[in-house]
Amino acid sequence: MPVNDASCFISVEERKEKVGAALTTLKFLKTRVSELRVRCEELKKVESETRDGLTCNECGKLIERGEEVTLKDSFGKVTGCYHKNCFKEIWVSQNWKFDYSSPGFLRVAGADK
Repeated sequence: MPVNDASCFISVEERKEKVGAALTTLKFLKTRVSELRVRCEELKKVESETRDGLTCNECGKLIERGEEVTLKDSFGKVTGCYHKNCFKEIWVSQNWKFDYSSPGFLRVAGADK
C-alpha cells in the first residue's frame, strides 16, 4: 500500500500543533500552581498570626506568642507545641555523650561520672 507523503506531512503538523497546545497548557498550569503555593503560604502566615490558645504539651499551660517551639513531622504536620523553657528542659534531658568509661559508652550530658 503506497504512503501518501502529504498525509504524513499533515499528521506531523497536527502533532506539532497538539504538542504546542499541550506545552502552553502545561506552562499555564505551572503558573497556576505557583500562584496557589504563594496563597497557601500567605494563609499559613495569617493563620499563625491569628491563632491563640496554644497549650504546652509538657506543662499544659497556655503559650504566649513568640514563646512557642513547634515540632513538625517530615510532612510538615504539627506534632507538638512547647514553651521554650519546657522544650529546653526536655532537650537537655535527652542529650547523651559518648563516655567509654561508662557502661554502654553513653551518659547523659552534664551528669556526674
